Amino acid sequence: MLKSYHFIKSLIDDKIFIGGNRKGIASMFTWNFQYISRSRLKEVFDQLSLDPEKGDILVRIHTAIHFGDEAVELARFIKEKVPQAHIFGTSTSGVINMGHLANNQCIISVSQMAQGSIDTVLLFTYDESKKSIMPDELCSKISDTLIKDNTKLLLTFVTGRYQHVADFVEKCNEVFPNVQMIGGTAVVPDLRIRRALDRGFVFDENGFTNNGVILASFSGDKLECMTSYVSGAEVVGDEKIIDKSIGNDILTISGMDAPVEYYERVGGVLEKRKDLTYLFPYVLRDNGDAPLLVQYYDNESLGQMYPKDEPEYAEFYEKHPEIDADEKRSRLVANHLIKPGSRIKRAFIHGNKIVFDNQRMFNHISSFEKAQTLFGYSCITRPLIYSNCAKWEISVYENTNICGCLTGGEIYNNGSKNVYGNSCFVVSVFGEDPEVQAYNPYVFTHTETLESDNEELIDYLMTMEEVWNDKDEGIQQFVHECASKLLYNSDTGIMNVAAMNMDIKLKGYDRICMISVVDVESMSSVFSKELIDLTNRNYIKKCKKAAESKGYHIYCENNWHVAIGARSYMVDFAEFTKDMEILQQELFSANDEFIAIIPLFCVIDNCTIENLTPIYNRARITMMHKNIQFFACDAMSANLDEESIKDRYHMVNVIKYAIANDKVIPQYQGIFCNSSRNIEHYEALMRLMDENGKLYYPNSFLDVARSYGILYDTISKMMLRKVFEHFRGLKDKGVSVNLGIRDIRNREITDYIYDFLGTTPYPENFMFEILENEDIDDYGTIVTFVDNIHELGAKVALDDFGSGFSNLQHVMSIHFDYLKIDGSIVKRCVDSKEAENLIALISGWKKLSDREINIIAEFVENEDIQGKMENYKIDYSQGYLFSKPSDNIFD
Repeated sequence: MLKSYHFIKSLIDDKIFIGGNRKGIASMFTWNFQYISRSRLKEVFDQLSLDPEKGDILVRIHTAIHFGDEAVELARFIKEKVPQAHIFGTSTSGVINMGHLANNQCIISVSQMAQGSIDTVLLFTYDESKKSIMPDELCSKISDTLIKDNTKLLLTFVTGRYQHVADFVEKCNEVFPNVQMIGGTAVVPDLRIRRALDRGFVFDENGFTNNGVILASFSGDKLECMTSYVSGAEVVGDEKIIDKSIGNDILTISGMDAPVEYYERVGGVLEKRKDLTYLFPYVLRDNGDAPLLVQYYDNESLGQMYPKDEPEYAEFYEKHPEIDADEKRSRLVANHLIKPGSRIKRAFIHGNKIVFDNQRMFNHISSFEKAQTLFGYSCITRPLIYSNCAKWEISVYENTNICGCLTGGEIYNNGSKNVYGNSCFVVSVFGEDPEVQAYNPYVFTHTETLESDNEELIDYLMTMEEVWNDKDEGIQQFVHECASKLLYNSDTGIMNVAAMNMDIKLKGYDRICMISVVDVESMSSVFSKELIDLTNRNYIKKCKKAAESKGYHIYCENNWHVAIGARSYMVDFAEFTKDMEILQQELFSANDEFIAIIPLFCVIDNCTIENLTPIYNRARITMMHKNIQFFACDAMSANLDEESIKDRYHMVNVIKYAIANDKVIPQYQGIFCNSSRNIEHYEALMRLMDENGKLYYPNSFLDVARSYGILYDTISKMMLRKVFEHFRGLKDKGVSVNLGIRDIRNREITDYIYDFLGTTPYPENFMFEILENEDIDDYGTIVTFVDNIHELGAKVALDDFGSGFSNLQHVMSIHFDYLKIDGSIVKRCVDSKEAENLIALISGWKKLSDREINIIAEFVENEDIQGKMENYKIDYSQGYLFSKPSDNIFD
């Protein structure tokens, strides 16, 4: 979807919504936008031209930047613009918008139904005497106010002070059992979760409260909805009973002091590593696998939270005279009221389960037919559990109209009933008519960030292994169940990389052979999936058989990358290496039943967790340069080059200086037209300048910047901004900008490009050169980008043509306007017949092709090379013969 300019332009001209939300006929739609200012907000609502006669309107406001009274003023301002709209507002610590999670923002979402109805209400959860309103009374009010015979979905947000939220949701199931619920507990930005919950508020145009619930019901005969959730919690261990509790405090669990049970039953590790507590939650038996959020507080009295003189607590203290309300003690506190008799089990949250749960939810959401609107809510603890978790799972929906926020607890439907849980990501999809959202399933092929987050759990398991004999059978069983889920590849059932790291660190497996199969991506373009899977199973089977026959351990990183490990005191290095050579020969052996594969073997001795990855990466580079498939080395003698490390860190400092001081410098090199005999187009070349005025060229800093990710993204955006500003108003001059695959996958960068092209008067003067020497493995993304660029009037070139291995596939699959012959070929065309033949081949292909495509030759440095280019009818020449890079195109 092309945002911003094109969306607003079509909105003004045609009243058509792009992205599948609003058609020319009456249809339910949702549109989300970030709050910037009152004036911008007024512009947006003027452009939306909402007509209440076409259907009920809901305006959701989730804000992390307003106090309560400020939020109410915002709601009143919107109500003045759209008097018939229903306002639904909550505080939060972060917002979700179109698959992105952002802190310190306010997001506004406008939904309008075409045929159904929307109703809202804000109710207080405390009466005038400051006593909690019980769930049955609250549900009765909601049923009378909001619920109809055809109500399908109830959006619900409560404030954190309402302790009865779990019972309230359960009561809703009794009073209106056919209504799905989604929502949660309002919070504010505060790292202290107790304060974040206590200060959360809900609001509308009439006011705000810290003691209330706000609801919006969606009703209609044609309306359909579906809600799903993700927890990532793996339930293990025996069932326990909460014997004693008061309010939100859990006092005893199966006869044991609750804080002691919480820490000790996982080996005592949590008492020293409180940062791991979110990884080992409880789950309530009746709530499936939704974690129960508990927090540990030390040296606090129960009387501070539950005074003996208050009637609702006096009865408890009378029944339990052994409890001293004033005694300082450890407390285990949930974020809602916990009833005695509740049954719980232990769980642990891990990356594999997070991925599995997200795939399950995505399958449900993406197959729902009436997907006109998506609501999404995620718990504030998910980034605490796994730092990359929330952003990763939300990005699956980055091309949809999903909108929501972070919560202190989640209300959702688990497929059988509505529940209140913690630490979940929940999504509702609903609509009145069939519609498809543009989901991003590509996310599921990139789970590396979650795998790295597993390291905390691996540390726990390693710690428990070291003190294994000191623990009772119950703890050993819990650790064993954790290991069985965490240390094995789900596809193959073979131990994974985490298990390999444990073997290296704790069990002396210091001889490792890394095995990988090259060119896997190209298989799918030639062979059927069934044959590829059959070949993969045979490959894994042979590796496993070879390892087990020698008593070695085998590990699986993914389906085509395995490792085999051995203890140095059990087998000498020469014998281990010989065994791996035999396995490679076995894998190389031809068989008509399977695809011929090329496995690369790298055997490393004296491995540690710290040296394995850098030594292996260095070995792979050596193998690539020498074009060999088997390599053996000793990690103790393969020391890393200290000078190269120093150079790398120096370059990082140069990049950071250039960013901080606006020293990303574009230089422009003219491109000579061989037919018109002049220069009308330029290539923008990035340079960095350090504090001494020294210029650095891309070959010295781009690889370093890419390895740090955000550094590359930042200098790339700075380069684009400067080039666009330089050429925006030039009518007779064009410019090319280089883009890598990372740039094209970066939505912020592509949106910036689309917005610029949509507003510049001469989009035809801009060309984007896609680097061919990077791996182009995501054709869908590339094709979409190229199509969007063409739609906006600009052009696309394939750069460094001839440098990679799959050029022709790129040219055939993607509609490029220009091909740039790699400079290494052009430079050698005078002295090398092979290089000249390649140029002749490219020129001849152009003549035979029915496509309108132009050829550019790079590195044209003298008349002899230019003569060859003219002989072969190359359209453009670029090089020092015509133009040296300069800061100003008029130099």
